[in-house]
Amino acid sequence: MEALERALKWAEENLKAEYIELRYEDLKKTTLGLKDGVFTSFTGKLHRGVAIRVLADGAWGFSSTSDLSSLEKKIEEAYKLAKAAAQTKREKIELAEIKPVEDFVKSKMRVKPREVDIEEKVNHLRELEKLLKEDSAVKSVQIRYEDGGGRKLLLTNEGTRIEWDYNYLYQGTYVTGKADGKLAMARDSIGAVDYGWELMTDHEPNEKVTERILRKMHSQLKGVAPKRGEWPIVAGPIVVGIIAHEALGHLAEADLTINSPFKDLIGKQIAPEYVTMSERYVEGGFGNDKYDDEGVPVKDIHIIENGILKEIMLNREYAAKWGMEPNGHARAESYRYAPIIRMRNTIFEPGDHSFEELIEDIKFGYYVVDFRGGQAQLNSAFQVGIQEGYVIRNGEIAEPIRDTSITGVAIEALKKISAVGKDFGLEVGFCGKGQTAFVSSGGPHMRFDGGILIG
Repeated sequence: MEALERALKWAEENLKAEYIELRYEDLKKTTLGLKDGVFTSFTGKLHRGVAIRVLADGAWGFSSTSDLSSLEKKIEEAYKLAKAAAQTKREKIELAEIKPVEDFVKSKMRVKPREVDIEEKVNHLRELEKLLKEDSAVKSVQIRYEDGGGRKLLLTNEGTRIEWDYNYLYQGTYVTGKADGKLAMARDSIGAVDYGWELMTDHEPNEKVTERILRKMHSQLKGVAPKRGEWPIVAGPIVVGIIAHEALGHLAEADLTINSPFKDLIGKQIAPEYVTMSERYVEGGFGNDKYDDEGVPVKDIHIIENGILKEIMLNREYAAKWGMEPNGHARAESYRYAPIIRMRNTIFEPGDHSFEELIEDIKFGYYVVDFRGGQAQLNSAFQVGIQEGYVIRNGEIAEPIRDTSITGVAIEALKKISAVGKDFGLEVGFCGKGQTAFVSSGGPHMRFDGGILIG
């Protein structure tokens, strides 16, 4: 901290900058990869360095270093880059005002991953693989485990001083199965920033993960091909979440909103009044934090509130552009990157229907439970592969389906939501936008009477 304070003081005295930000991190990361009984990766790495961002003459300059002895030089380098960029900029960047914060953000984890012996982590992965391979249809198992812990610091020339006791853990499991000449692949992911090793022992033990992933695999092995068409669809929390994140959430990131259909829809009704979509703190959410990487308190926002497009995700730069309050969505993957606008936990809020009520009057339709992969475009068109789904026949869940994907335009599909369940579920994962960020997405079960094509 002292070296950072000294460097910041030097910069304030020697450079004519509007804003200077130093973001330090010192993390130890452990990565384990297990594939069919063999550990393919087994690494422990230190990640230590400083990100430097300088705003001068209305333009950004950025540099990063792992050498703390060269901080002044690196700050000057970022400053010179900003000055050079300013000469080519037509529009000067301004930052929305914030109140400087001094705080220590304590980890909520009960048992931090770094306090857990490596042997216990190894045994945990081996046990999960053993449980999965007890099923004779399982031909291959791959598990990737990662955790990190340490501290992050943020210092700015405005007086912000924040220290985080920062920790996370993640596990991705991939299974290939074969039966009766049919192949199937299933995946499952768990992760947390607020739960520690208790995620593995209490919240998501191996037995629970095994049961879930085998169900996904067998639903494909026994599945029939779906009938192509626009049938009534009940989407489970995880599929609802991927639509919220991929097809709608990106449109509500202010740097992308500008080129998206959302630009002209703020304040307008885009969904039925019983539909609300939020970006907020969620129990067990992978995107939870108290402050963002600019030191702005993370605020809960309603992107869609009672069917009306209300709020978008902002950093300080875009908050100034839009004349809005910043809401804590500036995030950087690591000290090697400058923060950009990112999602955290993007969810649809629960309604008041039971699952039985959602399906009871469907003569023929589909229940899509979990996705394999998804992509979307800035016009909200999406395509999502389904790794677990079922036929709905005469108000009952019937045979499973395989080789299935759903497509649609989310802005149109929103209008076709006819009922919202009262339950809630969440999926954790990573979002790429030039950088990787931990995110969650989810919601309740939702019924779409059209707007989604299955095939």
